[in-house]
Amino acid sequence: MRTMNKFILMSSLALGSILTACGNGAPVTPAPDAAAPVLRIVSPLGNATVSPGTGVQGTATPLNTGAGFVINLELVTRDDTKVKVREATVGPGTTGVRHEDLLGQANPDFPGLTVSADTDLIKPDGGLILKGTNLAALFNVAGTDDTPGPGVTVWAGWHVLESLPVGVTGFTLTASVKDEAGRITQDKVNVRVKDGPRTAGQDLTPAPTPVTAHATDDVDGPEVSLIAPRVPTSISTGPSGTPPANTGSLFFIQVSATDRSRAGIGVREGLIFDPTKIANPKTGTVAGPNSFYPGLELSFDVPLIQPNGNRVAAGANLAPLFDVAGSEIGADGLVRTTADWVVGGSLDLPAGKTSVTITARVTDNAGKTTTTHEVVGVSAVVNGQDLTSTP
Repeated sequence: MRTMNKFILMSSLALGSILTACGNGAPVTPAPDAAAPVLRIVSPLGNATVSPGTGVQGTATPLNTGAGFVINLELVTRDDTKVKVREATVGPGTTGVRHEDLLGQANPDFPGLTVSADTDLIKPDGGLILKGTNLAALFNVAGTDDTPGPGVTVWAGWHVLESLPVGVTGFTLTASVKDEAGRITQDKVNVRVKDGPRTAGQDLTPAPTPVTAHATDDVDGPEVSLIAPRVPTSISTGPSGTPPANTGSLFFIQVSATDRSRAGIGVREGLIFDPTKIANPKTGTVAGPNSFYPGLELSFDVPLIQPNGNRVAAGANLAPLFDVAGSEIGADGLVRTTADWVVGGSLDLPAGKTSVTITARVTDNAGKTTTTHEVVGVSAVVNGQDLTSTP
């Protein structure tokens, strides 16, 4: 159960402590606040290996030559104290929650978030980000789902365009979040850097090529996981009809696929938003795979009303609406590709329906397929933005 998971997560993280004086003057450590929020870095995995990237300080390099992995955060709140977040996806007229010009400052869309690395980073323009700099303003997307009882789960994701300096063999990522009561939760993850020649994260995956999924899964197909949302969470549907600005379902989906057969999973890492592959009679576009990640498929068992008013039928492939993708190497030596999407628009549920089935499928470059399903409940909170305080 999700309620149980909240307490398991809390016990596995260092939430900090405050020393107080007891009767004889000796300091004691009080029990942690049982309702304080809990933060986890869910991507990259602990002890994962990432590419160093090929960026050089002082020299501009193409955007697809960086480390190319995805950083995803999961924040679980456990009482009615909210966190300030503006949920946002990448799409026409929006860059999600990214504010590159505010690097080092608080992200105005998620002001309580702080993320840093204990190594310098080299930007695509050749500039240097010093170790310890707050990287929160570089995040791309944020979304929220509901949880049983008090509290919600906030997710945030960032595809890393930057490179690691020469000689860095590993680093530590540290993330923290402050809620509206001033309580701070933190998590850290140690990440290894691929040795040998300096290569980009893009080199971990082959170029996208057309693939055809099977109706029946292959035993050695990719290992596919729907990391977010987590059952038994529930999701907002978004307002009925065409959702107004700053409203919508706005929950976060993370699909991770491990290349179990080592056949390669073709993806052009980075921003993968490809809306021209969503069928729309008004614009004349026809359905197709995501050009940047053709092996990915994702669907709902209910229609999606996009912010532009287009109605996408239940069962249609929504992978072209995904925001970012990146890859890392797991402890088993296999490449793990992670893709994120914050769902803009509204879900069109028939009367009486109280759940949504999410189906994710990934096909590798050898044509081997794996499918996974997740059933999530429907929250009483219609607008996903109302699950958090607006900054």
